[in-house]
This record gives sequence, structure tokens and C-alpha cells, in this order.
Amino acid sequence: MSKTIVIPVLNRIDLLERCVNSIDCDIENLIIINNGKEDIVDFKNIYIKNIHILNMPTNLGVATSWNLGIKSTPCSDGWILLNSDAWFNAGALKVYLETLRLDHIQVVSEQITTPSWCCAWIGANVVEKIGLFCEGFYPAYFEDWDYERRAKAAGFEITVSQAEVNHEWSSTIKSNASFNLSNHTTFPANKILYESRNETSDAGQWSLQRRLELSWDRDD
Repeated sequence: MSKTIVIPVLNRIDLLERCVNSIDCDIENLIIINNGKEDIVDFKNIYIKNIHILNMPTNLGVATSWNLGIKSTPCSDGWILLNSDAWFNAGALKVYLETLRLDHIQVVSEQITTPSWCCAWIGANVVEKIGLFCEGFYPAYFEDWDYERRAKAAGFEITVSQAEVNHEWSSTIKSNASFNLSNHTTFPANKILYESRNETSDAGQWSLQRRLELSWDRDD
């Protein structure tokens, strides 16, 4: 299968480098979406056929970044959505890839690392039927729960891999005081949106007003 890894990053490029270096199994495409102001040099990894670094003028947020990665590689059989502060133990990616299918979502076990969506596979059949992520969730949190709920409602299976994936949880927020402060506003706002969508099956719509109201860009 043709597989693409999508990694959004806002800061802590040192952790991104660790993440990319941990990829030790053949991958067709790696899409790095740079939402921050730090420069990212080209990575060298013999296991990755194509590496694309997309530099954004402003922070797209997690959901929009994931959507951009998916739309940029429409011929993939599926996408691994990987946090920049996560990394695979040696051989773990091979374990993860062995059980991937076109018709399911696979996350990692919360007994090994949290949150489970720090590394998540979405098969092409899932995206074909239920579409992309709701971009109303900005800049982060609840977009994964919303998508998982929509997938389950559409009859898709959510499976759990025992691959050893590590995650330095909330490194972006912890490394920047203004991000941490802004998150006190954006997290509850996204929770309200998640609860209001309930069993909504569509991806919703991007809103300029919401994007501006919840912006972290003016504070970084």
C-alpha cells in the first residue's frame, strides 16, 4: 500500500527531528506542515521516498493541517497522522504498518502512550465516505474525537495497535507561555463545539470569525 505520514509542527523542531529519525520502515510520502516561525532544514531518511516541507504563513491548526496533508496526496491508500513530539521505538513502525487496512482507523494503545491519536492511521475508504476533519476545531483538541465519532457512526472499525510509540505530551503548549495561556480559551471553546455537534456526520465548515477569535498567532 502507498502510505503517507502527515506531521504538523508549530515549534520544538528538535522533537520533529527525533520523530523523523525514528521512521525505520519504507514510507512513500512524508508531509511536514510547518505552522511556526522556525526554519526546518531538509531531512535525510533512507526509508522515506518523498519528503515535502510546507511552510505556512500562519498556524493552520491541527485539523486543517491534517486535511492539507490528505488533500496533497490523494493517491495514498491511507495516512498516518503523527504528532511532531512522538517517535517510534526501533521496529515499532513495521509493527504498526502490518495491520493497516483501507477501511479502518488505527490508533495506538493508551496503555503504552497517550493520547491514542498521537499516531493514527486513516484508510482511504474512510476518507472517501465521511470526508475530512472539521476545521471548526482550532487550533487543536477534539478534532480527533469528532472524527472518530463520525467514523463509528458510519460503521468503520477503530482498531488499536500495540506498536511502541512514545509521546512527549503537550510539548508545544509547555514550551510557550502564550500558547499555554491561549489554550485556556481555545480548549473549552472546542469542547463546546464538540458537544454541540453530537452525532453530526459532516465535516462542518471553516469559519473566519472563529479562526480569528481563537487565534494563537497574535500571541506567539
